[in-house]
Formats: sequence, structure tokens, C-alpha cells
Amino acid sequence: MTATAETEAPAPKRRRRWLRPLAISLVTLLVLALAALGGAGWYFSGEVVNVNHSESEYELTVQAVDATTVTLPRGEQTEKPGTWGLAWADGQALIGDVIDTDDDTVTRSLERVLFGDLTEGTKVRVDTYAYRDDPQTALGLEFTTVDIETELGPAPAWYLPGERSTWVIAVHGRNADPAETLRGVEVYQSLGYPVLAVTHRNDVGAPDAPDGIHSLGQYESDDIIDAVDYALANGAEDVVLHGWSMGGAIVSTAARKLADTGEVRGVALDSPVMDWNSTLDMQAADRNVIAPITWTAKRIVEFRADLELADLDQRDFVDEFDMPMLLFVDTADKTVDHTATLDFADLLEPGQGTLVTTASGHTASWNEDPAAYRTALENWLATL
Repeated sequence: MTATAETEAPAPKRRRRWLRPLAISLVTLLVLALAALGGAGWYFSGEVVNVNHSESEYELTVQAVDATTVTLPRGEQTEKPGTWGLAWADGQALIGDVIDTDDDTVTRSLERVLFGDLTEGTKVRVDTYAYRDDPQTALGLEFTTVDIETELGPAPAWYLPGERSTWVIAVHGRNADPAETLRGVEVYQSLGYPVLAVTHRNDVGAPDAPDGIHSLGQYESDDIIDAVDYALANGAEDVVLHGWSMGGAIVSTAARKLADTGEVRGVALDSPVMDWNSTLDMQAADRNVIAPITWTAKRIVEFRADLELADLDQRDFVDEFDMPMLLFVDTADKTVDHTATLDFADLLEPGQGTLVTTASGHTASWNEDPAAYRTALENWLATL
């Protein structure tokens, strides 16, 4: 009996030898998977926070042009109704109604050439901004460039004078410039409002952020508060804040910080980012980015920019807005989650918010119908 027991004892130890290499392989796969997830998340986060002022490409070629019309290759951008900019390397024009189409081309009205020479063969792009360069060149409006002192240093702004005591602070979006605001500036100036079309950290000519990246409105809003201080120190009694795209997130955050001061008479927003979480979810879905990468990218954004995305969901802070609001919302927006803005509008007190909806794309409410945009803005301003 003793001899039998001694021969059977060692067997279990030999049967477990295959487990160790399997465990090593699983750990290696896990490490590689986490590394890939982190790398993809870092890349996607860079799409959100990285500063990029490179020019968009001119992908279209002018087929024909005369004093009143321009003919372009037919496509989604060139046959979209409304009023749009036509940009080329050293010029800008305004194009209007579609006059004629064939299988290959679209002929539109040429409203006016703002600057530069537009000729057959010129490489161009359709431009949502409509106006480019500066207020004098684009609109014939008198302006001066002033420096607004921020905590990071002086940030240049266009100052356009007016007789009213309420000034307008016009704030452009991510990786853009003050020319984006000229569609609204034109209306404000016609009504006698002084305007500051500002820059903020990371803009061309403005100070860089300490980390060199966008903070999605969290810290750029401090630059806007400095612009408000500048206006109040130079004759303004109060201000209207008007923001486009990420400028809407910047303006909304600034308005919250200035709540109860009486300094903000009203807030106007064009295709604003009212919630970065849902906007990033939308952008990720459009790019077929899987949920784990999206989640990781959000955490990396928060780490890199030193913020909490939840703090920039304006719906959660609607009670902090104590001023009238005008919301231009485009339901065809493929850049920003417009449903968050609709939710925000529903949460405002009755009579506090005015909602204008269009369906022509991101920040394209003016482009869809400039006259209707002007009327909506004029009517809202009359109620302040």
C-alpha cells in the first residue's frame, strides 16, 4: 500500500505547466490592447483640443465668371440654397441664388467681390463665414484694433464704434478668427451697437494658453470676462455676448461667471456647443469610433485640458443664466450636437429664451436666410 501511494503523488504538478505561458500571453495581449486603446484615445483627444490655424483647401475650380454670375462644379456645397462666401487664396466674394444647373455645373448669382480678382480657373471653396479679412475690407465698416489685457497678456480685438451704451462682445469658435463673427457684426453695427470682435487664448496674435491647447470654453471664458471689463471701462453700461460654435461654449461659461452682476444684458448663440459629452459622442459615431475609445478620449481631454466635461454641460446650470437668450439652432448641424441646445432652450424660464431653427449646417443660420437672421436678431434686441 505504501509503494502505491508514492508512485501516484507527483502527477498533478506536471499537468499545470501549460498555464504559465498562457497567463503570460493573456497579460501581453491585455497590455497591447490597453496601449492601443490609449493611443487611439490620445489621437481622438487631439482632434478636440489641438490648436490648428492651417487654411482649408481650395478644392473647386471656377468654370466661368462674369459681372453677375459664377459657374462652379456641381455638388452638395455648390448647389445648397442661401448666401455663402466664395473664398480663394487672395480673395473673397459673396454668392447667392442658384440660377441654373446642368449635369456637371451650378451657376449662381455673384452678389459682390469683396476683394481680389475672380477669374475662370481660380481654385476656390464655398465658405460659411461669407465675409473675410477685416470689417473695413469686408463690409466698409470703420474699426480700430485694440488690445484687451488678459491674465496671459494682451489679446487684439476689432473695435467698431456705435452710439448705444450697450456693447456687443462677438466671440468666434474653435480654430477660427474674428471674421467668423462679421455676419452678426454687420447687423449690430446697422443698429448702432459698438462691437468688440475679440480674440482669445491660442488665437493668431493672442497669447498662447500655458498648455498650448484649447480648454473648450473653460478658461477661454476668462478672456471674455476681460473683454467685458474693457468695454465697461471704456463707456459701456452693459454688454450683449454673442458666440459662434465653441464661442457659444465660451460665452455661456462667461455668462455664468458674470451672473447676478447686471453686466450681461443678453446672450446670443449660433450653433453653440452646449454639451461637449454629447457632441464628442456624435463626432465619434460619425467616424465609427468605438465606445471604449470615445470614453478614453474624453478622459484624456479632461486630463490634458485640466477640466471636467460635465462642468461644460450648460443644461445642468440653466438656473445660473439670469439674462434673455437668443438661440440659433441648425438641425442639419454635423459638427455640434444641436439637441443639447434644444434641451437647454426647453429648460429656460418661460419668455427667457428665443429659439430660431434652420437646416443648412453648422453656424449657417445667417447663410440660409440673411434677411430672416437680421429680423430675428433685431426683434430680440428690441426686447432687451
